[in-house]
Amino acid sequence: MRSPFAFQWHANSGRVVGSAPRIALSVLCLVTLPCLVGCGGGAQTRTQPQGPLAAPAAPAAPAAPAPASITVKEPGGDAADPHQAALERLLSAPWGARADKDDQVRVPIPDWENWKRVRYFGVEHFVGFRYGDEHHAMALAFLQDLPPGTPVKSDTCMRHFEAWGLPQTHAFDVKFSPFESHFAKWQNQILEARSVDGRVNLGFTAAEFSGAWAAYPAYPGGCLVYAIAVPWRDHKDLAVKLRDRWVSEGFPLLNVMNAVMPEHK
Repeated sequence: MRSPFAFQWHANSGRVVGSAPRIALSVLCLVTLPCLVGCGGGAQTRTQPQGPLAAPAAPAAPAAPAPASITVKEPGGDAADPHQAALERLLSAPWGARADKDDQVRVPIPDWENWKRVRYFGVEHFVGFRYGDEHHAMALAFLQDLPPGTPVKSDTCMRHFEAWGLPQTHAFDVKFSPFESHFAKWQNQILEARSVDGRVNLGFTAAEFSGAWAAYPAYPGGCLVYAIAVPWRDHKDLAVKLRDRWVSEGFPLLNVMNAVMPEHK
């Protein structure tokens, strides 16, 4: 059955624009970023009282975290800016992998030991991970059945995924940069990925982020989509570099451990 959502695609200097690119980040960022904006905000600045009765100022946090302070809860450790430290750690750490609880899919993640497997409420997904309690970065994998007779290719997986995500944007006030398409090889097949920067407005609060996702022709009659998002929090350059690292290095490293699509969780 044809999707009720029609798409118009236009090529412009390597960028893909139109209605379809407005969709997929809703699945990841527009559901999860409102949570981190409300729960995982940045550090607040407080003014120390002045005068002879002023309490001594607390010692300044170190610019770089002490190794012993780096944990799954806070991979930015005791750095003066934990978010900056966490992103820098992800940019320099070697690639590893994290799996769902049944080890059916292994998604590429740098500094893999400091990610936690979680469920993101409000959106159907196969498995999710977060980097620190403050959501310095997020990663989700989705499983999608294709209509019978649909060719299982990266581009058809991408369009099907984005059509599914469209209705989930309606409850959010979000602005996107032009979406970019990227192409790589995965298991001797073309792998299509998208990248974008965005801003979610939530009343008096807003969150800016960089995101990307890739669509894998992973199963007979079905697809896997792997998506990541990195909030800026005053570090746009680091967030963009990290997102681009996933696109250029990480996405082709994904491993599917079974030839049959797992049950949707």
